[in-house]
Amino acid sequence: MKRTALILFTLLFTSIVFGEEPKKEYTTTREFRNRVFEVKHRDPRTVAASVKLLGSGFMGADLSVNDELRTITVRDFPENLAAIEDALKRLDQPVADEPSIEFHVHVLIGSNAPTSARTLPDELEPVVKQLQSTLRYSSYGLLTTSVHRTRPGNGIESSGVAETKLLGMAVPDSKPIFYRYNLRRISIPKSASRETADVESFRFLMQIPIAVGPSVNYQDVGFETPVTVREGEKVVVGTTTMGDKALVVVVTATVNP
Repeated sequence: MKRTALILFTLLFTSIVFGEEPKKEYTTTREFRNRVFEVKHRDPRTVAASVKLLGSGFMGADLSVNDELRTITVRDFPENLAAIEDALKRLDQPVADEPSIEFHVHVLIGSNAPTSARTLPDELEPVVKQLQSTLRYSSYGLLTTSVHRTRPGNGIESSGVAETKLLGMAVPDSKPIFYRYNLRRISIPKSASRETADVESFRFLMQIPIAVGPSVNYQDVGFETPVTVREGEKVVVGTTTMGDKALVVVVTATVNP
């Protein structure tokens, strides 16, 4: 009997010293309750992650999220449900309206010979004059231009197809040119003296068909870079060469309250 008591004391002492906590098991004296909370203003998963630790942690207690219905369903003790309800009231508050950002993305082709690319809009003439003074290409045309609207915290993705004749290329089987770009983690710095859009990563990729003997292979050209665009400015985001021609991406941004 003394030996059994000593063993039990030793196990209890070891558990206390090494910080081991007994596992929470089903309770037989108290009952769980179920509640469905509706999330009206915030992302349900973000809110659920914030209140999850307010649960009891007992086996059988649970918390689940439904993105489509924007609900959080909780199964737990009444006091835990009350704590979660109180936290949700404080967390699920309307978000202040974020300004929208309008990006204009222009893809230019630089060459020393005329191309069949479209004529540049007048607004890009100052950019072209600057490019002509810094790069070795005398002629510029417009491959494509796009307008995108988004909000801080979001991103932009776009893709398209262009004809090889726009670059003055002769490729068998009339293989097209593929391009795509994305802007990730767009934000508006609060300390800026004028409206500014920060893009953590601007990635542009173009796949160009190259004739190799009787077959045609695609070659990737492009760039990836962070960029800051102040309202009213035209920013040359990046350039890349394609044989005797250049690809130039110009971006403008307008911040709308």
